[in-house]
Amino acid sequence: MPTEVAAFSLTLWVATGALAALMVRGAWRGYRRGPLRQLAGPAALTVGQLTGWLFGGELGHALLQGTSYPWMLRGLTGVVSLACLAGLLSYALLWRLGRTPEGQDEAESPVLGALVGCWTGALYFLLLVGIVASVASIYDLLARPGAPARHWTVDLRDELASTPLTRELKDWSPIPDEQRTLIRQTRRLMADPEARRRLMAQPEIRALAAHPTLYQAWEDKKVRELLNNNDLSEFIDHPKVRAVLADEVLQKEAEKVDLAKVIDRALQPPKK
Repeated sequence: MPTEVAAFSLTLWVATGALAALMVRGAWRGYRRGPLRQLAGPAALTVGQLTGWLFGGELGHALLQGTSYPWMLRGLTGVVSLACLAGLLSYALLWRLGRTPEGQDEAESPVLGALVGCWTGALYFLLLVGIVASVASIYDLLARPGAPARHWTVDLRDELASTPLTRELKDWSPIPDEQRTLIRQTRRLMADPEARRRLMAQPEIRALAAHPTLYQAWEDKKVRELLNNNDLSEFIDHPKVRAVLADEVLQKEAEKVDLAKVIDRALQPPKK
């Protein structure tokens, strides 16, 4: 027990030191650059994320329409691409606006720049914590039940979330609730052959199963073996499963089905 407390305390001390170092570094850079240039990074992240989230999905589907690019990834690709482009343009604009006038060595409003730098340093610390928590949440979803070891990001995330101020960090995930629910349901299905049989008997799934791509994947012995072994990562990486995920027609048909509701029915044991 004392060893666990020491490890926990060390993690918090390291995190606190990293936060302080980033804030000091930000203050110094803000003092040298000025407030506008110091804000260029956070502003670019904000503008890029908002623009990508609002318009990237439709743009990705429009630009990749008719290509062999996986249908289910087109929206995400559009979001990421537009976010990067908008962020770079915003950064370049603010960097130019915040340039030091010719013949002047010191940035305008250096004190304000230092104050802004402190907060941008704290923001970058929060982004690092968010990245760790995001990776950990994905490993939580995809890890095989009963695995002997956990990923280091999961342990780090849990230690950081062990204080009253950060306890919600443990349940945070960048994946929407609906997708997380589907992944958890899929894990339960993979561990329950009877539930999988009940799922295939559902009328909505029977209609989808008639599609050639899905039928070929379902009848493949290796795919079924991966299902029985509860190996989600290898299952997703199988060529026939990747073909299902890339089938635009099938994806559009599946989008019309409330998969969470259908899978939930299959997971319920039959009434006696």
